[in-house]
Amino acid sequence: MTLLTNGYAYAFQLLGYLLWDTEEKEITNNVLNSVLDEYKEELYRNVYGKIYSGLSDVDQEFVKAMAKFNEENVPIKFIEEEMAKTHNYVSIYRRRLLDDQVIISLKRGYVQFTLPFFKDFIIENGIMYE
Repeated sequence: MTLLTNGYAYAFQLLGYLLWDTEEKEITNNVLNSVLDEYKEELYRNVYGKIYSGLSDVDQEFVKAMAKFNEENVPIKFIEEEMAKTHNYVSIYRRRLLDDQVIISLKRGYVQFTLPFFKDFIIENGIMYE
């Protein structure tokens, strides 16, 4: 459960509620998998749509570039190349997204999403916000 929430309080509350609502006595991987689609849908509808639409066009371009990378830790170099922008330009938007707690930098030169399944949201729904 903890891994599915990334420490995001609303996600933890939502997942807990969905699991409680199943009325299962024991939380197993099967029970978790049974609520996963609804969990993601609720996150997307109640939170991620608002967060994403509140980002500037360039912030959205930045996170879309991040979502194209196959691993969790995304090199800033990759984002620069995807956006076709300089390091200084990308750094401005990196800082904005860090301040907004949309991304985190745990390793120098890399960033990752802080919100669980936010990458999936961007891949599945980003086009709706253009």
